[in-house]
Amino acid sequence: MSKIKITPMDISALHNAEFGQLIVRFFEDFSTTPLDINVDVDFKRLYEALQNQLPAYNAALDQIRASEESEQIAKLDKVRDRDIQALRDSLKPYRNAKIQTETDAYNAIRLLISEYKGVEDDSYESETNRLNSLIGRLQSPDFYNSALTLRIEKFIMNLATSNTDFNQLFAQRSFKTSQKVVTDVKALRKTLASDYKTMTNYIAAMASVKEDIYYKDILTITNNGRSYFSNVVLSRRTGNKDAKKPQ
Repeated sequence: MSKIKITPMDISALHNAEFGQLIVRFFEDFSTTPLDINVDVDFKRLYEALQNQLPAYNAALDQIRASEESEQIAKLDKVRDRDIQALRDSLKPYRNAKIQTETDAYNAIRLLISEYKGVEDDSYESETNRLNSLIGRLQSPDFYNSALTLRIEKFIMNLATSNTDFNQLFAQRSFKTSQKVVTDVKALRKTLASDYKTMTNYIAAMASVKEDIYYKDILTITNNGRSYFSNVVLSRRTGNKDAKKPQ
């Protein structure tokens, strides 16, 4: 039996709008074929689950596009996301520390930070609350001495600064009625991405084990869109200014 694979791609590297377009393209391409969604009830359930989420996700994106303030908030959020990752990375050199004080300090801070796993994927408000908690604990005597031992206090300060910058702008936003829609973009994307992954993995598995061309055709549709957006990400990383942008 030949191994049929799904085209790999770094979905996390897609901008929010590009991710939405990846989902939309799958639906559009599928609709142009004679394939019947009712052939497989499980596939239909996964397909419709994505469809049902897309309007809310697109509405959130529309609200973000409508406000320069929201765009700036999104940029500041990415800065603090990078700073929390930098803090995690700053611990790596001490994983095999030979000095006991460094080993103890590494274990203490590593365990603390592990309590906040996935904080970057939270909604804006939830991420703010969790980062406030993390920073407060890192700056307390119980943990700050460990940070000094590892000489990583600057990474804590960077995170504290970027989180404060985000909080100050977020607190000043002027369009209160649309606040929840905007703050939920990250949460909506997280759920949509999880369901998309479940559906595409299901398609790939069925295409691999079933002789029915039905699943192979759906996988082809899926891979066409993934290949396109994978090239978009690659072109951006390599600095290709002439690369096509998603339509």
